[in-house]
Amino acid sequence: MLDRPAELGSATLVEAKLVVALRIAVFAHKSGANPAPYVAERLGSAALSNQLSLIVEAMGQAWPEPFCVSRPCCARLSPDELMFIGMVRSAARGNRAAFERQTREMLAEDARTLIYNLMWQMGRMVAAEA
Repeated sequence: MLDRPAELGSATLVEAKLVVALRIAVFAHKSGANPAPYVAERLGSAALSNQLSLIVEAMGQAWPEPFCVSRPCCARLSPDELMFIGMVRSAARGNRAAFERQTREMLAEDARTLIYNLMWQMGRMVAAEA
C-alpha cells in the first residue's frame, strides 16, 4: 500500500472523512487554533472528534518522525496518511495481527497497543453512527 501514490478517492467515504479531519486537526493545531469544533463539524460528532484527538495525540507521541499530512484540499495521500488508513482499517475490523504487521517496525509495543485500542474504539463509534 505504501509503494505507490494513492488518491483520497481510493479510500472509503468514512476513511476519506477521517483523513480530511486528521488534516484539519493538524493544521488547526499548527496555527494555534482549537481543532475540536472544526473536526467535530467535519465528522458530525463531538465524540468522534474527541476520539480522533486522542489518536492524533498518541500517534504524535509515538511516531518516529513528525507525522506528515497533505493539505485538506489535496487529493494525494501522504505516506503517513496511507499508513493511517491501513491502521484504521485493521483496527476497525478487529484485525490485531494485520495492525501489528503494519506498525511493529516503527512503534513500540505499548504505543501499538494504545493506538490500536483507540482506533478500534473509533471504528465501533463510526459503525454505531452509520
